[in-house]
Amino acid sequence: MFKGFFQKIEQEIIQISGRDYEPGFFSLEGLLAGASHIYRAGAEIRLKLHEKGLLKKKRLDCLVVSIGNISVGGTGKTPMAIYLAELFLRLGKKPVVISRGYKGKIRIGAEVVGDGTSLLLDAETAGDEPYMMAARRSFPVVVGRDRYGAGLMALEKLNPDVILLDDGFQHIRLERDLDILLLDHERPLGNRRLLPGGRLRETLGTARKRAHAILFTRCPEKQGSQSEVEPGPGNIIQELGSLPFFATFHVPFLAKWVSAKDHGISNRLEDLKGREALLFSGISDNKSFRTTVEDLGCRVLDHLEFSDHYRYKGPDILMIKKRMEQIKADIFVTTEKDWVKLDPSLKWPRDLAVIGIQIKFKDAKGFETFIRSRLPR
Repeated sequence: MFKGFFQKIEQEIIQISGRDYEPGFFSLEGLLAGASHIYRAGAEIRLKLHEKGLLKKKRLDCLVVSIGNISVGGTGKTPMAIYLAELFLRLGKKPVVISRGYKGKIRIGAEVVGDGTSLLLDAETAGDEPYMMAARRSFPVVVGRDRYGAGLMALEKLNPDVILLDDGFQHIRLERDLDILLLDHERPLGNRRLLPGGRLRETLGTARKRAHAILFTRCPEKQGSQSEVEPGPGNIIQELGSLPFFATFHVPFLAKWVSAKDHGISNRLEDLKGREALLFSGISDNKSFRTTVEDLGCRVLDHLEFSDHYRYKGPDILMIKKRMEQIKADIFVTTEKDWVKLDPSLKWPRDLAVIGIQIKFKDAKGFETFIRSRLPR
């Protein structure tokens, strides 16, 4: 009984934090708004202590780049970490991505998820995003809650010259050479309230003092030149001051196709067009996944939505397969993040398409030039 009550309250808080509102007295909105002020005071005190040197920062003996945001929820940090790691590879560098391994099992110390050629941990141990990155087998990935300790281990075992901190913007006790801040194009600051009355971890005012560049994610591709990008309602570009900013798009790709038969394996997104699909996903923005699939010309008959980082169990898989038979869909579609949590030996009664997301820049050359300018001489 109590579990259901608290889940209901949690869902109500999530809904409130995602919308604009005027808090009333003796209301949940008012309580959350009050808590936001307390959270903001605590966050700003912490930042001041670091600025004054009262909380000491630590330094790693290589170039350190942070990729992060100031809001909870997905803004594309993991696709961006992949993009940057591959960019540094093209520039002749040896990058290692460090993640705290959210929802993984590494509590103490640090572990190598993949060394760039082999996978050394599974998704349940490493966490969804670190495993997904390591599964590309193009650059090493390390998990550790203490980023400095994880960085020391990476330097000793993997000898990188660039360390990328995935979701590292608020991890300010580790010094970095470059801070890249991601903001969602549609609602870059949400309702502008901090947690728990909103979704901000800190204000844009404090964040822009540390950021070296802003990346707007999920921009509509129909926009013209870089200067025409106007993110979100009210246009916040004027609040950025002289900070450079770049527009990026989320571009879907076919990460995997699991054929129900021994033939007919696809490697094209176009093969989803006209198919009738059952979607299932457990990510921070399930609705955007459905929109992506529909934009590919696939007819969605049903979408089974799970919570972010959901761990699928046997009964869940049986339920998904049963629903497929009920609605008579002819293909399953899920996300790359969900796929890494599924047993690859599972048999599916219909084809299954796995959709991944990659970052595309409006001005890719301009961003590369910016990155080159930050490299040690």
